[in-house]
Amino acid sequence: MLFRYFRARNARIPVALLAVAYLLQGCANGAPVRADSANYNSRISIIVLHHTTANFGDSLRILTQPSSRPVSSHYLIPEPDDASYTDKELKVFQLVPETGRAWHAGHSYWGGRTALNDQSLGIEIVNQTYCHSSPAITSATGAETERLCFYPDFAESQMQLVIELLDDLLKRYPDISPTNIVGHSDIAPGRKIDPGPRFPWQRLYRLGYGAWFDDETVVRYWEQFRQQPMPLDNIQRALNAYGYGIEISGELDEQTRDVISAFQMHFRPYQVTGEPTLETTATLYALIEKYFPARLEELLRTEVAPAPEAMPADIDTTDRS
Repeated sequence: MLFRYFRARNARIPVALLAVAYLLQGCANGAPVRADSANYNSRISIIVLHHTTANFGDSLRILTQPSSRPVSSHYLIPEPDDASYTDKELKVFQLVPETGRAWHAGHSYWGGRTALNDQSLGIEIVNQTYCHSSPAITSATGAETERLCFYPDFAESQMQLVIELLDDLLKRYPDISPTNIVGHSDIAPGRKIDPGPRFPWQRLYRLGYGAWFDDETVVRYWEQFRQQPMPLDNIQRALNAYGYGIEISGELDEQTRDVISAFQMHFRPYQVTGEPTLETTATLYALIEKYFPARLEELLRTEVAPAPEAMPADIDTTDRS
């Protein structure tokens, strides 16, 4: 007989007969029969960090009340010294169940995926960043200057809540990779700037949350690219290999400046220029070597640009000790 058997109270019962019994039981009480599969994973693969630009009261209203352009997030973290927040202690507010699809990412892309609301958790952090906007002015470099932004620091008590929340989430979603803990500006370059250049990504990395580069690897690529600079289309491919949505145009166009600025806000926050500087490029390749080594060989195999006669260093070597 071609049945497989298992032991139950020392009896050998055909698996086929057991399956029939389960089906009959399910039909009798109307409840589905649970038979757990090993073939699945979590819907959640990305954590997106935001800042609100508004105070807690306005943020809570915007994220929870109906409107013509509804938005939401899974979590909202207040900041201290906010008159609109009346509790004595800062607390994490959950606005949407983790099983629900919060509307926080909008038009977005990361790591080959789009529609990131479907597969991410959104954390809004109250931080009253504000920008002054003006009509576009073409600068000497050809870039369009449209806004001047001011970024307050994130309070220590607030960051403690962020850290505790990330720790809890990663314990429950251990498959979320370091490179999939990102900012809104990473998944929507040009359209979004949050959580901004003052967000402490390096600190989070040191505590075990998110990605960061190794200094010695950056120095190695910086020396290499001083001799043989990478062509722009290769830098675009490298940005895409890391996760950013970018068209390989070979030109320093608006979309490329936006993506480079987003990368710099995350990894080089003191150098947000939108320019593919040596330091920025070296940092990018150091990150790919660390987190995506299989993609590195193809990127480095691409033909490099000839070395210029002289190339100014963009790493500040001033001794300020």
